[in-house]
Amino acid sequence: MPEIDMTRITDNLMSVYNYAFIDAMPYGFYKPNDAMYVGVKLVDKMYHCPKCKGEFTVKYRNDNDGITYFSKSRIAAQKKVYEELGLDFPANWELMEQPFTYHIVGICNECARKDIMTSQEEGQHIYNLCHELHMQDELMAAKAKKYMTDSLQKWLDGITESSYLMQFDLSTRESLRDLICAVILQDTKAVEDALQEYRDTIQPIIYEAKKLLDKQTPAWKANVAHSCSLPDSMSDEEYHEYTVAFPDEASEGQEFYMEKSIEKDRVSMFLTQHRLTSLEEVLMDAGFHEEWIDMVVDKGTSLKK
Repeated sequence: MPEIDMTRITDNLMSVYNYAFIDAMPYGFYKPNDAMYVGVKLVDKMYHCPKCKGEFTVKYRNDNDGITYFSKSRIAAQKKVYEELGLDFPANWELMEQPFTYHIVGICNECARKDIMTSQEEGQHIYNLCHELHMQDELMAAKAKKYMTDSLQKWLDGITESSYLMQFDLSTRESLRDLICAVILQDTKAVEDALQEYRDTIQPIIYEAKKLLDKQTPAWKANVAHSCSLPDSMSDEEYHEYTVAFPDEASEGQEFYMEKSIEKDRVSMFLTQHRLTSLEEVLMDAGFHEEWIDMVVDKGTSLKK
């Protein structure tokens, strides 16, 4: 696991997945002007599911003194959502003065399980396969880090005398890093098993998705999972620190499905991206984690007491 300057394979996969299925806008470096943007005292967002009539609210962090800038097109779209929900949209002067709730209409995760996630309609099914592939990509990366950490922990658990650790050079970060890497490389079976399971799982997913994609139109609409914990840009043109709102930590793990336009070329790019194929790639992709150094130091400290 040498330290080299590289872009992680799983980071590339995430970027291409977002490009294919999640709205992506260029980053801007200037404060929005009044001609194109409206300052809003944004405090939270409320999701509405028309299937079960369920609602849930996610609070935003209080960044930029509580003011988030909306593009005027996004304000117009919100007015329509308010009308659909039978809500009174605030007057212009109230937007910056009164707490504002951003409303989103779509399908909750529970309702999606019963319908959207099991849909055999080709356009939706292609997306469902890609979403499952994306989840498998993320899971493989998480498993790699966990099993590598487990290998180190197992080695540390077997040490009962401080004299055993003292035979190694623990004086610098580099020497600690070399030791930890050597320990992890001696016990990679769990990582190798996970990699084999990952390869066996994704191959039929990719095959089926590509087969369906070959027959698909250049663009189509499907319900796409939106993570409620991701930052939201309130601009239709670009995003920057003034237009992005960050949900609080309570939103972790929640997904909501909304209809999006999907392009065949982008989906093809996601399906054909290089994925983890070898143990060396997995170890390089997982990288080195500073917490591992803390584990060794803490072990040494505990043995000296």
